[in-house]
Amino acid sequence: MAIQAQLYSENLGFPLCGSQDLMMMDNGCGGGFGQFAFNVQQQQQLQQKLQQQQLHMQEIQNQHQHQQRNQSFWFSENNYPVSASKNNNLLTTTTTPTDNSSTHPSMACPSHSLVAQVEKHRQEIDQYLKSQNERLRLILQEQRKQQITTMMKKVELKTQAILRQKDEEIARGASRVMQLEDLLRKLEMENEAWKRVARENEAMVVSLNNTLEQMRERASCCMVNKEAEDAESCCDIGNENRGGEKEEEEEEGETGDSDMEGKGLKMSMMVCRGCNSRSSCILFLPCRHLCSCKACEAFLDSCPVCRMPKKASIEALIF
Repeated sequence: MAIQAQLYSENLGFPLCGSQDLMMMDNGCGGGFGQFAFNVQQQQQLQQKLQQQQLHMQEIQNQHQHQQRNQSFWFSENNYPVSASKNNNLLTTTTTPTDNSSTHPSMACPSHSLVAQVEKHRQEIDQYLKSQNERLRLILQEQRKQQITTMMKKVELKTQAILRQKDEEIARGASRVMQLEDLLRKLEMENEAWKRVARENEAMVVSLNNTLEQMRERASCCMVNKEAEDAESCCDIGNENRGGEKEEEEEEGETGDSDMEGKGLKMSMMVCRGCNSRSSCILFLPCRHLCSCKACEAFLDSCPVCRMPKKASIEALIF
């Protein structure tokens, strides 16, 4: 009876201790699930507790075996030799009296009840360990799922941020391309405008060159005619009468007067319209009026003859 009381007290203490551990473990794990703080250290602590419980059960079994041996020795001291055999984790004892008398069932009953209690406790311990292992497996599986879920969320957030950055870079690149295309179109338009201006200027230069050539040809023709007239006047024979000479002198005087008037008109046309003193040597464009000297051209914004706005000017070299 003392052995059974000791077993019952140890058995009662073990589940209570295990339930307290489970309560502490449940409280720790519950907080960990709420805050995702179930780490490897808690798992190791749980495994250590299970190992300690297994060692404690082994010590209890060893104590039971030791007490059983003491009981068998006690029966042997009372001249009842006991033979113990273990088959399929079941301990059976048989007592044989020394005087070849019949067995005493009152002596064998305590050993049978003790074996049944030990077997029952062993099954309970095995079932408890299995349940704890299953619970640990479920906890680890749930933790793994939560870790994978959190990891996927983090990866998704990072991927979305990277995609937003790339979209912004693509939008900035597209706007930059549009700006460059607009600038290229403007440059092409400016290039065409400058080409058109260059062609107009080339045509104007050609026309001015042609005008100058024509003026030079006219001037050369005038000089040739004047020289021919001078040669004819020098080759005249002085045997003509005085009346003819007087008539010629009168005609020459008239022609001289007309020449002087023409020269005066030309000189008045070649005078600068700005200062009315110097000769005109600047050709205004696009009206092509030769009406200003080089000194006055810088102060004139429009042609003094036709009042057309001045776009350009060319110095004319007249010989």
